[in-house]
Amino acid sequence: MNNKADRLKIIREIINKNKISRQEDLLFLLVNRGFDLTQATLSRDLKDLKVGKIHDTHLGSIYFIPHDDDEQPLRGALSLTFSHNTGVLKTEAGFANSVAVRIDSAEIEEVLGTLAGNDTILIIFKEGIQRDHYLTALQQHFPDIDSIFVD
Repeated sequence: MNNKADRLKIIREIINKNKISRQEDLLFLLVNRGFDLTQATLSRDLKDLKVGKIHDTHLGSIYFIPHDDDEQPLRGALSLTFSHNTGVLKTEAGFANSVAVRIDSAEIEEVLGTLAGNDTILIIFKEGIQRDHYLTALQQHFPDIDSIFVD
């Protein structure tokens, strides 16, 4: 089996049903299901699916596929504050990367980019935009974000 669409579907299924912490483990499961692929192909597939990692108590971190629906809440987000043209979004430990991936993949015009640590994301906004507009821009993609906004 080498059909990319089938492969992506199975990768989604495996990640959503199992705790996968290493790419090698995922590759092994795919090969056992009849897929012939390299580590490089799997890496591209994970990028296409916007796979991130979230904290897991037992494994350290596991793969996580963000919801395709932009109206889903930002899983693990705790608080958001703004200073000048930046936002600081605090998350639960290990969630920053997957939340930053969701923000970046939303391609919000006002957002230049994000920088994620373990539990903190720096959101860099374009200059010359009113502070209130930053929150509005984020709300268009993540309606529940106002529930974590700290003024």
